[in-house]
Amino acid sequence: MLPVKGCSPKENILVIGAYIIKILKEDEGERHSSEKIIKNISKDLAISEDHVILSLDWLYIINALSYDERGIYLYGID
Repeated sequence: MLPVKGCSPKENILVIGAYIIKILKEDEGERHSSEKIIKNISKDLAISEDHVILSLDWLYIINALSYDERGIYLYGID
């Protein structure tokens, strides 16, 4: 069950996950480090690193993104 009640929208992993996907789509073909994603999102949304990491975990679990030694990328784009 994903949290949709009891937290502000900016702290919801669905909102943060959508923002991560937006960043990865804008830079399609480019790999991102987790540090770069955390830095960009924490700056833009003013949220903690923990929320970003939780969202990255969730996106990985649902096969929306993947990673390798070159960085994080949208699943299915190699």
